Amino acid sequence: MAAVAAKDGFQKNVPETVAHLTGGEYFKLDESSIEHDLNDITNHIPNRYVLSFQPQSPHPGFHAIALTVPHYVHLEVSARNGYWADTPAPAH
Repeated sequence: MAAVAAKDGFQKNVPETVAHLTGGEYFKLDESSIEHDLNDITNHIPNRYVLSFQPQSPHPGFHAIALTVPHYVHLEVSARNGYWADTPAPAH
């Protein structure tokens, strides 16, 4: 399902699709919104955290992930919605 959504997105707007697939944000800057959008970007930069993890022995394929922060109703969380695991390389 995720692969179909990604394929459809790439046919419509590649930069927007890549931003959403990687947990990023997409802004279409134009004259009417550039000041507002640049202000949003400026406010977001110092308010970021980077979280990472390494799954233990993942099986190949797509793995959905979700990030929530209980008890912070007004907090907006931006994150990618999953990751792909490749087939492990053969041991030498």
